[in-house]
Amino acid sequence: MEEGKKDGPPASAVLGAVTAFGLWGVLPVYWKAIAHIGSDLAVAHRVVWTLATVVPLLVWRGEFRTWAATLRRPRIVGIHAWAALLLGINWSTFVWAAHHGHIVECSVGYFINPMLNVLIGFVLLGERVNRLQMASIILAGAGVTMQIALIGHLPWIALALAFSMAFYALARRQSPEGSLSGLATETLVTAPLAAAYLFWMQSKAVPIFGPARWSDIALLLGLGIITAVPLLGFAHAARKLPFAMLGLLQFLAPTGQFLTGAVIYHEPVSRAAQASFGFIWLGVAIFCMDLWRRRN
Repeated sequence: MEEGKKDGPPASAVLGAVTAFGLWGVLPVYWKAIAHIGSDLAVAHRVVWTLATVVPLLVWRGEFRTWAATLRRPRIVGIHAWAALLLGINWSTFVWAAHHGHIVECSVGYFINPMLNVLIGFVLLGERVNRLQMASIILAGAGVTMQIALIGHLPWIALALAFSMAFYALARRQSPEGSLSGLATETLVTAPLAAAYLFWMQSKAVPIFGPARWSDIALLLGLGIITAVPLLGFAHAARKLPFAMLGLLQFLAPTGQFLTGAVIYHEPVSRAAQASFGFIWLGVAIFCMDLWRRRN
């Protein structure tokens, strides 16, 4: 045991986490590339091609039969049907926001998500919250309140992303399925609706592959891969890394999203907005400090 501590976490696990959170941080670039196709069609394609990707992966990993057996358990399917609804809200909101120039606001949602998870655990699951965690939650809340005052309305994109992801995680806690098999069940539940929507749009003479350029087709078919790859990296990291390290690395994703929106796509970030971000980032810093303190 002492030797394992000395050696530190496996490099493959660190790489898996960096790959997952790094990809999630720059994925708005991918969505921007297919913005002309429409967010509704992009999400429908994502569901269909994710299912077409994860099922062969389950076969390759020798998990297909176990996954198929769980489909005969109504309670498990019901849990993942609810999780699929929350995931659909999250995906639809994120893709629409990326297409319409709200990537920075997306990052707000994912910055506050870990702290919202702690708050939900405290309120709904009776988990304990220490002083540093409560301070991080209060500071993040202050930052969100400042944003409401600045823009004059609820930052619904950030809140929809944070709450849908937090309650998705809560739903997934109730299921014994792993990350990959759970995603397979969730996309299996929603794929008929997504496919029906694509066929319906096609029947209305809407080009569901856009201008049918090879680049558009390749990007749409690749949606399954860009969904599954970071998920597999995260699943590997979650099994091998200390929770504190995983929690710290998690903030790579919203940091990447913020930089993508502000630097690459020049989304406006006023000084007042920077001040509200300051509260959120201070909350994140305290949250990370608490994770690191508990690790040691």
